[in-house]
Amino acid sequence: LESHFALRCGIRATAFHEGLSLLERDRAAAYFADGEQGAQVLVCSEIGSEGRNFQFAHHLVLFDLPWQPDLLEQRIGRLDRIGQLYPVEIHVPYFRDTVQEWLFRWFDEGIDAFTRCFSAGAALLERLGPDLPAQLTSGVSGLAHLLVRTRALADELRAAAASGREPLLELNSCRPEVANRLIEEIQEAETSS
Repeated sequence: LESHFALRCGIRATAFHEGLSLLERDRAAAYFADGEQGAQVLVCSEIGSEGRNFQFAHHLVLFDLPWQPDLLEQRIGRLDRIGQLYPVEIHVPYFRDTVQEWLFRWFDEGIDAFTRCFSAGAALLERLGPDLPAQLTSGVSGLAHLLVRTRALADELRAAAASGREPLLELNSCRPEVANRLIEEIQEAETSS
């Protein structure tokens, strides 16, 4: 893609992938970040979805959608962050009646992942079960049922998150023995000064 953009389209492009050294990746990211003479396009492998922030860009083209909602959230999150001046525009090219279309529809119609944050991807996948890929590849007939089920589960998980209930957080948020020790230390410090 990088070569195609440069040779066929006259667009300055650079690549960012696992085969590059850390220094080469830094150079590619810096070249893309240069708003004057830098790359107009950055072609990334999955490694570009973690650790680097590209909030100066606002178009994201997803040639391949991941199966995991959390990975999609990571990809979008590279652009949609503090410092972003424009709405992030997400483009997903796909061929009709293919797994890519059904996966796009699952993310869009089932989770609403392209317009709303969804941080419960792992929980959703766990609830949907290991047969999700089979359901997505079964064609349009199974897709409608899967979308309804996914939408209901996603809404339920969003509501639970909005209500502030997080079982692990609740279990670890108050440890009385630690809290009492801290209170005693604070009281001692206040009386000794």
